[in-house]
Amino acid sequence: MREHRCRRVTTQCNDTTLCAEFSDDTGQLRVFRNGELLREWFPPKSWIAIASVAGARNWGTRPDEHELNALLDSEVQLLRGT
Repeated sequence: MREHRCRRVTTQCNDTTLCAEFSDDTGQLRVFRNGELLREWFPPKSWIAIASVAGARNWGTRPDEHELNALLDSEVQLLRGT
């Protein structure tokens, strides 16, 4: 049986915990705020969401931790309203 590969990064902003999770198997991208689902994208929108904030190194199809952190940084800016 093949192991499910998922990348996950977490950041803290004041009293809010944000987590980005990307599935290598499905291309699904989910963002959680304090454990609750905030956003969810599937390919190609998940790839575009990553590439738009992190550049097009892998066109968003195989994000690393730095690219997922860039996505979370963008989400933090949206939450702050800046």
